[in-house]
Formats: sequence, structure tokens, C-alpha cells
Amino acid sequence: MRVRCPVQGAFEFYESLPLRPKRPERLFFGLFPDCETSLSVRERAERIVSENHLEGSLVEPARLHISLHHLGDYKHLRDKFIYAAALAAKAVSMHPFEITCRSIMSFEGAPSADGRMRRRPLVLLGESAPLLALHECLGAAMRKNGLRAAGHFVPHMTLFYGRKPVASQATDPIRFVVDEFALVHSKLWLTEYDVIERWPLRG
Repeated sequence: MRVRCPVQGAFEFYESLPLRPKRPERLFFGLFPDCETSLSVRERAERIVSENHLEGSLVEPARLHISLHHLGDYKHLRDKFIYAAALAAKAVSMHPFEITCRSIMSFEGAPSADGRMRRRPLVLLGESAPLLALHECLGAAMRKNGLRAAGHFVPHMTLFYGRKPVASQATDPIRFVVDEFALVHSKLWLTEYDVIERWPLRG
């Protein structure tokens, strides 16, 4: 039986927190690792932060995920987008597969609302041909149901937000099996995730 860390409201009050955006309701498809993997990734992140003398905020284990597709940011989340997303998700047919993460790096990140230094995401990069196939298949189904989907995809799991960049470097591999994906409602800057629905990968 698969055990998950509970995904619940987790409030992280970052230094120099941006103003709440005009469209605070975000909808995305994502993959959540099992609880054991999440805790292992968090321990790895803590070690990386310590070794590189980084200052910032670690992502809580329950919020560690790989984003598949960003559906959009909305002033108010509407049922029609959730309905279209569910239709797209139901069209996906794949077997479970394994993801391997063996390197980390910092993404550039966006400047803060007050114009101060960027909050750079430190990410764990994922490798998996079936993961790329899932992204492509789900994206095609989204377009058929009137949703926008990105063609470019860099599989990654955000571990930490800070100002100091970290160059690409290898790390001991972390592997986990993906047997489902989820539609997630994220309330921006409050860092609160609500998993709306999950779809198992059964082939």
C-alpha cells in the first residue's frame, strides 16, 4: 500500500514576501512522491543547503512535487476549468514508471514584486522517458479540451528558495515510482495545496 505525506495548508512566511497577486488561484497537474521519498528528498535538501551555506526557505515534504502542466492563474477558480482538466486527465492511459533524480541546480527565478533580489528555486532534476511521454500525452488531451498546455518541459522538483545561485552538480540518485498524477489547486503565496482529484496510471 502506498503511503503519502498529507497535503494540507502549510503557511511559510518568507522573508520579503511578495504582495498577493491579482490572480492568486493556480491550477496545475503534478506528481507527488510517496512519503518515504519526500522525507528522503527533504533530508537531501537540508544537507545541500548546509554544504552550500544557503539562506532561504526549504519546501515542506508534503509539498514536494514535479509539475506536469500549469493550467493557469485565476482571480477566482471556476468549475469549467476543473471539468475540462478532468476530461483531459481521464484520456491518459499509461503504466506506472520510475523517475530518477541525480542532479541539482538553481533556476534563475523571477524578481520579487518590490524589485529586490530574485528568489531562486533550487531544484532536483528528474530523468524519465515515460515522464516526458506523460507530459506530451496529457498536454495533447488538454488542448483537445480547450486548455493551454506548454510544449517545453524540464522535469524538476523544487527543494528550496534562496538568493544565492547553485551551479549544476551531481547528487546521489533518488528513485521513486509514479503510479498516479493529480490536479492541484494552489493558493499562491499562502503555499496552500488542495488536491482536487487523482488519476491512477493503470495502462
